[in-house]
Amino acid sequence: MAALLAAPLTSAMAFTPPPGWTMRVHEDGLLLQPASLPPGKVMQFWAAPPMAVGRDEGLSAFARIKEPLRGLGAAGQPACKPPETLTAGVVVQSCVTSINGAPVETQVYMRPPRDGQLEWMRIAFSQEEALLHQYGGGLKAISTNANELWPTLKSLAGDQRQQREQAERAATQERRAAAERAIHTAPGKGVPERDIAFMLWTRYQPSGESMVEQLHLLLKDGTGYRDLDLPPDELDIAAARRMQPERIIQWRRNGKDWQIKDHDDKDWRTVIGSPAAPASAGQRIAGVYTHSWYSILSGASSQNRFHFQPDGSFEQTGKSVFGTGAMAAANGVAGMATNSYSRGGSTSTSSVSAVGAGAGGATQQRRNGADFVGRYRLEGWAMQVERENGSTERVLFAFSSDQQRAVFIKDQGYSK
Repeated sequence: MAALLAAPLTSAMAFTPPPGWTMRVHEDGLLLQPASLPPGKVMQFWAAPPMAVGRDEGLSAFARIKEPLRGLGAAGQPACKPPETLTAGVVVQSCVTSINGAPVETQVYMRPPRDGQLEWMRIAFSQEEALLHQYGGGLKAISTNANELWPTLKSLAGDQRQQREQAERAATQERRAAAERAIHTAPGKGVPERDIAFMLWTRYQPSGESMVEQLHLLLKDGTGYRDLDLPPDELDIAAARRMQPERIIQWRRNGKDWQIKDHDDKDWRTVIGSPAAPASAGQRIAGVYTHSWYSILSGASSQNRFHFQPDGSFEQTGKSVFGTGAMAAANGVAGMATNSYSRGGSTSTSSVSAVGAGAGGATQQRRNGADFVGRYRLEGWAMQVERENGSTERVLFAFSSDQQRAVFIKDQGYSK
């Protein structure tokens, strides 16, 4: 993602915040944070307004940022690490400050200046494992599309335009939520197996990000539903055609190539993928399957593992790191915040230190191991999950092939 931040912007794309997140102009910048954030807690992205830096570059340009914590309500002097230069000239600095008497971690990222103008952004979050676990997906989605924040900030200039666009975005989000409710039907009431031609497992590699894997439902009539995230027998395809036309595709084979066409495309595009395979009813599997994710921009990475046993039990283990980026990770330095979980419960640890500025950190443990263990049952394109905490869910499931070297669970691919 550092390479993406360093690339020139070619168009002013409108950014849509993740579901459950709000976006508004604050301190002349663009502020994004969860709508349901508990009082007194911090979890936000803030894209600062562009500033002039003359001929300065690199760390000299970064030194021009005089108030990196403005608008946060921080008290006292923060404990900061020295700024460091990442891939493609992106500069980052990590700090810990205090807000309402509680530690808050910040990361400031600066794009390489262009034409004497500098663009930078700030990530800030309370040192609480539960918040990172709840809102980590939103942080990931925003960091993946960070280049769209400054064009969006520019497009929101002026109160009237800002109010109009915020209302339009709220309406769009509500339409999407209504569509999600409308297309989800009871198990067995959705797409029948006889109508399915293939479940196509595709992969692509974004710049500065880990591999993205998706599962596309391809029907025998030549149409399909892209980026499937629920079992096909729970998808009301007729409702999807009405409510989610942007998810409806056409597909074809061109020799050995797989080609799809989105609803507004004129031309076919080739995708890299292969057919997935369903599980047989009651099938058991054994082994450890891992999903890995990283982002150069946010200095974040995560690994989530399913440990499947042939007796029908499973355990989830994993670790997430919100840290100082690839350079620190390569040298064995823990990030600013880590979250690990297993049958023993979950633990979050955060720390930061800077020469001459002291150090700060915190560790929290929860005895919530029942959230991560339970039993599973496979049935075609679905996995029924019963956790020891009493919760149950039915999620999308597929094998990558008959060899079962990889599985797709809910909306992510996992490999042995």
